[in-house]
Amino acid sequence: MDFRGRQVELGEFARWSAGDGVRIRVLHGGGGQGKTRFADQFARDRMKENWGVWAAPTPDQRDPLGRFSGGPDADGRPALFARGLRGVLIVVDYADRWNAGALCTLLDLARRVRGAPVRILLLARETGVWWLEVQTRFSKLGVQCGSVPLTSLSPNPQKRPEEFEVARARFAQVLGLASAGSSRLLAGARRLFTGTGVWSAPKGHDWQNRDYSLVLTIHMAALVSVLAELSGDTAPSDPIEVSRYLLGREREHWKVANPTRDMDTAVFVATLTGGLSSFEEGAQALARVNMARDKIPGLIDAHAICYPAPFAQSESESESESESESGAGAAQGRGDSRGAQSVLEPLYPDRLGEDFLALTIPGHGADYPKYPAAEIYVQQLLAPREPGEEPPKWTRPALTTLIETSRRWRHVADQQLYPLLRAHPELAIAGGGTVLASLANQATEKDHEELLDLIRSLMPTDGGVDLDVGAAALAGRLVGYDSRRASTGAELARLHDRNARFSSRSGDLETALSESQTAVASWRLLADRNAAAHTHDLGRALATCAECQAALGRWEDATASAEEAVTVLRSAAPGASRSAELAYALRNAARVRHGVGRPDATEAAAESVELFRGLAAARPKRYDPYLAGTLTLLCGLLTAERAFTEAHAVGREAVALLEMVAQGPSGARPELSEALAVLADSHARAGSSRLALPLGARAVELRLPLAQGNPAAFEPRLATSLMNLAGYEADEGHYERAIAAGRQGLDVFKRCAATVPQVYAEQCHTAAEILARIYDQAGRYVDANEVRREHDLPDPPPGPAPMG
Repeated sequence: MDFRGRQVELGEFARWSAGDGVRIRVLHGGGGQGKTRFADQFARDRMKENWGVWAAPTPDQRDPLGRFSGGPDADGRPALFARGLRGVLIVVDYADRWNAGALCTLLDLARRVRGAPVRILLLARETGVWWLEVQTRFSKLGVQCGSVPLTSLSPNPQKRPEEFEVARARFAQVLGLASAGSSRLLAGARRLFTGTGVWSAPKGHDWQNRDYSLVLTIHMAALVSVLAELSGDTAPSDPIEVSRYLLGREREHWKVANPTRDMDTAVFVATLTGGLSSFEEGAQALARVNMARDKIPGLIDAHAICYPAPFAQSESESESESESESGAGAAQGRGDSRGAQSVLEPLYPDRLGEDFLALTIPGHGADYPKYPAAEIYVQQLLAPREPGEEPPKWTRPALTTLIETSRRWRHVADQQLYPLLRAHPELAIAGGGTVLASLANQATEKDHEELLDLIRSLMPTDGGVDLDVGAAALAGRLVGYDSRRASTGAELARLHDRNARFSSRSGDLETALSESQTAVASWRLLADRNAAAHTHDLGRALATCAECQAALGRWEDATASAEEAVTVLRSAAPGASRSAELAYALRNAARVRHGVGRPDATEAAAESVELFRGLAAARPKRYDPYLAGTLTLLCGLLTAERAFTEAHAVGREAVALLEMVAQGPSGARPELSEALAVLADSHARAGSSRLALPLGARAVELRLPLAQGNPAAFEPRLATSLMNLAGYEADEGHYERAIAAGRQGLDVFKRCAATVPQVYAEQCHTAAEILARIYDQAGRYVDANEVRREHDLPDPPPGPAPMG
């Protein structure tokens, strides 16, 4: 199939490939969106420009074959020389099924390439925890990372007949139908295009069917029409019947390796789990669906004959291939899968695999071979077998696949997904934020709300960035449910308080502000009626509101809210909880006072520190993170007053506290990254970029995965840290590293300014000025002037341009 369309995306990816160094990008989208075909075309375009392209076959394949050759590196490791190449592109399909260690081995390979830039393109259905972990490791070496979603190529039903006929004509050529005398398919494709420029729709297909919005489904229908003509069958037109036809052919193929229904079981397990990383894991999964242990080795081998691992070969086979004149980089799979790293490859493409799962599970009306045993496979593969058992390793991919399948197959949702989660809601939390967000989007009916509320009730108070995104999605989905359940004004006010906190933590500041303002109004009414019971509630809500207003740059409103919060809470009855709320309000007031230039900001922060210090002495696990966060704020305020000795002391205390907290389950990565960034800035302002540099680099390392998992909340902080790091590197004379950090920071600020210009446009302008000055310092005046032109900056004054 010739590639068609997506010229804008190809152009953007071509710009991404320009430049030096190593870069990595994730292209993500649902099954059938065309990720693999897009990557193939992008690779072909690069090859035309004399790039070397390597399709990474499996996580354990370390060095590419073909046009690379080994040689000594400076540290004694083998280097890979790109002889005469303009660049090297490495493509990793189904990257979310690699582990972080294997992908970082790939990065190690990429960094050893000499003589050409390297680009690593990862293809995945979704980003999530796996990408956070990978990016954390990649960021240690300053690799520029990013992610791009791929949208539907065929949203317009009027364009789908054209896509179908072009695909059908191409499949006819490839399968020999045209050469056998049936060139009418090719002629038909030409005839369907009328003089008016409109394609006549082939009869029988309902191109309005939403399944045909995916180009993959259109291509599947085109393939089936050709296969049916070759076989003398009647070609189906309904998307489900298209899948059923292809699955029938797959089942005939299985009989070559294993004629029993055990192959249905193996393919089911493989497709639901997304493939397994070892023979041991594959055996465990099959044992959970009651496969006899003496059958498991042979069944895994039989499955590998039909669906070999992408690079299941022995070392001797690999060596013989590398010595061949062809230098081909792909090896054929072998029957004995026990020597391969991965087993039970899932059924591809994803859409066909989802349809196989749904058709295999009883409860539908389609004409497909019944397999009653499959009715309990989902339960057996995912449900804990005994109380307290850890969820299996394949929980996240299995739930992701199950949710995607449920979107089109009601019986899978009603008889498998929801009953499983009602019985074991902890599985949804184990699946992570992406699974929770997908579930919130999928479970749209009222009878799903109790299930979502049950899952929400089990979520940890501080589950980290990934779960924050899921918690915010659940909160948004359950707004109506919560409102209906609230029996008193206080309950409703608390719901608005909670939603404000979740929205703020996930980065949805406008929603957070709206919810907090509603909470303030509710608590104000309640406090007027019963001051003793609700004054502290009003103060807490005002403090949260002030935090949201400040984050959105609404300083006048933030000042009023912050000061009222402190006043209200000072008047509330004493007690440990009241002290904590006052300490929190004072911390917010200190931030706001500093933001508007008031001199008493440090006084408020110091009082907050003392309150939290007393609370932490009694309950360190509860209050140490709050104490550390307030110490971080105080460090920044003392730095602004040039009280560097005191600032460094409280900054070091904050980092030490958070290092201990970070060893616990919550991780405290956002708080630790902030403490490191503020202490680094304090050292830099005191004139020691040498001390600032490692602290700033670690802050960036922590913030990269945070921003990837929750861009709205953490990209602005990442951008700030990157620009600060660029300054530290430049002060130390490391101009190339400074430029790399500065370019990445400016790119992030551009994204922030495009989303919330009233908050980040000025910071984006400042970041451009910093990068231009670093280019000047490095003697790259052409690049400096380009940045100035792009951002409408004035020309620099004559003479040297020192960093400000």
